[in-house]
Amino acid sequence: MNNLLRTGLAAIAFDIYWTLVVLFRERGILLWLGMALVVYFMLPPGTRRHALIIALVGCGLDTFHVLAGRIAFQGSTLVPLWMVALWLMFSCVWSVIARSQAIPPWLLVLFAATGGPLAYLLGAYLGAMNFHGSVWQALAWLSTGWACLALLSCGLLRRSQP
Repeated sequence: MNNLLRTGLAAIAFDIYWTLVVLFRERGILLWLGMALVVYFMLPPGTRRHALIIALVGCGLDTFHVLAGRIAFQGSTLVPLWMVALWLMFSCVWSVIARSQAIPPWLLVLFAATGGPLAYLLGAYLGAMNFHGSVWQALAWLSTGWACLALLSCGLLRRSQP
């Protein structure tokens, strides 16, 4: 299977996972965490370390936005466990996509800077979270964070390849 097809299938699989997690949140937490951990442990050891760093930075970004009063997750004061599972699964998929070199880094950064904030907007529409204050300002902050995360992770993942 070529890299572009593998990348597309990984993205579609993550989109399905994202949809289920956001729709069912706490009601399926053991399943969401279990699936993310299975995928995480299927990664090669070097990729696993990078995926964990990406997931931790992503959770840190969400914590920053919650503490700054831009967003709030339903039923949680900080980042709920279902969101941690989402970040872990995203970081696994992102690690595979970024390492594949099927998509140039500038395009991955563009996808992240638009797709990440769009996911939060859809999450708010589905009742998983709320925006506080200006939605556009929050989306701009989210977009900046996602772009930085994508840029740094692409550099990290591609530089560490054998």
